[in-house]
Amino acid sequence: MKKKLPFSIIFKNTNIDFHFDLHDQTVNPNNVGKIASILINEIDEELKKDPNTSEGDLIQALALFIATRITVSSFEDKKILNFFNSVLEKAIDNINSGKKSRIGNS
Repeated sequence: MKKKLPFSIIFKNTNIDFHFDLHDQTVNPNNVGKIASILINEIDEELKKDPNTSEGDLIQALALFIATRITVSSFEDKKILNFFNSVLEKAIDNINSGKKSRIGNS
């Protein structure tokens, strides 16, 4: 049975509830959710400080972060990059198929 991590995000007055497809060999789903929440919240706080940050600048910063993590990992760079790309595509599909609810006075 596939492991799934229930997750919610709020963006522009919309709540999105979805299930993130975890890799079969995920060691601790709680850590995945915790670390994702920390990163999302910290990035959101930084973007609030400088709302003129472009999407391109943010994506480049994330690419630099991911490249750093891949390079310092104990896995072969190409293999972990392929793994990352696969997980990223699934995550986008998971979010896009999530339940969307408008919140607030929008």
